[in-house]
Amino acid sequence: MTIKEKFGKYFSGKNILIMGFGTEGRSTLDFLTKYFHDCRITLYDKNVLRLGKEIRFITGEIDHIHDKFDLIIKSPGIPLSDDFVQRYKAVISSQTDIFLREYNSQTIGITGTKGKSTTVSLLHSILTDCGKNSILAGNIGVPVFDIIPEIGDANIIVLELSSHQLQFIKKAPHISAILNVYPEHLDFYKNFIEYRSAKMNIIKMQDENDRIIFPIKEFEGLEKKSASFPYEIIIDGDVSIVYYCDNSIQLSLKCIELKGIHNLYNIGAALIASQLAGCDVKDAVRSVYQFKGLEHRLEFFGTYRGIDFYNDSISTIPQATVAAIKAFDNSVGSLILGGHFRGEEITWTVLTDELKKTAVDNIFFLPDTGRMMYDDFVRSGFKEFMGNGSSVIQWENKQIRCFFCGSLDEVVRLVFKYTRIGSVCLLSPASSSYNMFKNFEERGAYFKEKVKNHIAGDSDD
Repeated sequence: MTIKEKFGKYFSGKNILIMGFGTEGRSTLDFLTKYFHDCRITLYDKNVLRLGKEIRFITGEIDHIHDKFDLIIKSPGIPLSDDFVQRYKAVISSQTDIFLREYNSQTIGITGTKGKSTTVSLLHSILTDCGKNSILAGNIGVPVFDIIPEIGDANIIVLELSSHQLQFIKKAPHISAILNVYPEHLDFYKNFIEYRSAKMNIIKMQDENDRIIFPIKEFEGLEKKSASFPYEIIIDGDVSIVYYCDNSIQLSLKCIELKGIHNLYNIGAALIASQLAGCDVKDAVRSVYQFKGLEHRLEFFGTYRGIDFYNDSISTIPQATVAAIKAFDNSVGSLILGGHFRGEEITWTVLTDELKKTAVDNIFFLPDTGRMMYDDFVRSGFKEFMGNGSSVIQWENKQIRCFFCGSLDEVVRLVFKYTRIGSVCLLSPASSSYNMFKNFEERGAYFKEKVKNHIAGDSDD
């Protein structure tokens, strides 16, 4: 069956609105103009764009749109009002929704607030190493419409799925995994309940023939129609054991490149998915040992003047930063926190509790949330007093020097001055990056560059 035959029922002769012209919106436009010349396309974006005469363009307030459309393809991150959803709910869809209606049986989908990029990348590596024809796409940076020409009957499609991509799906992947759900994107969703509901569509839209993988500690008592594969991780000396459904998989901790208990849970989900996809367990474990991890995720990028530097810019919520700190067994000497304030109500309790137990010597706070975190630490019981050139907070007999910095440049200069030799300097901000950087990738790259430039003598000191 050709692409036009397979997808004609969705697009052929239809009046279609594409909402958003980011990566996925451009992909949708390219797909439609290549295969469906008989559809009528309208493009909405908040930015004014110049397009060909055959493409109608609208901008402005979404609620001012009242045209009649046969199909609305929403791009991730485009906020819709309740009125808009109510008016068009019968025709709102997305790339992910349409894709899964056709390729559900070949798809393994993974979601979670944190860990999904690492898990899908690891799973793709395992499947490939085990001789499977795996294609990686989704929120990892490859729109699903872009891979349609590559897909054959033997392919396994591994999708990273965000809450935005799951929000309007009618069919979920045949094999799904949900890693965790923590409060995030609350500047987009009305509340945590709405955000969690979007994530949980990966389960709600499965049927009894599908499979769901989840860690017991995160989702005990989970309601589902599909066959469930709950799992837990037990550490016994130098061995990590993945327990699921009366089965177990053992791994040597000494052979795993990924740091932290949270990554052991990511590995567990990937291994179980690989077993459901027919991989040999020994080959799958061997592939895990070869996996090096992704950039900006507890990424070690060098030892400079006796300090080990790690870039964990992906950590945009407190829970992720706590997981990063725990990965180092009290060897974090300097911690860099703070970033963009999304405007939502945030609690730093999990981070505060962790700092009371760890051996962190210095915290370097960045705007905007850095000062908020510090104030929350003090409210939680840390004593506050002035030290030599810094503020100091104290819990019982433990003291932490605190520096309020205006930029990462300033942080890097101070890190080399105050971080003890033999310890770790960890960028794990517990906040998004948008007040200073385009995204977390740019923030992480900038941090690495400034550290290396400082050593090379390019700093202002």
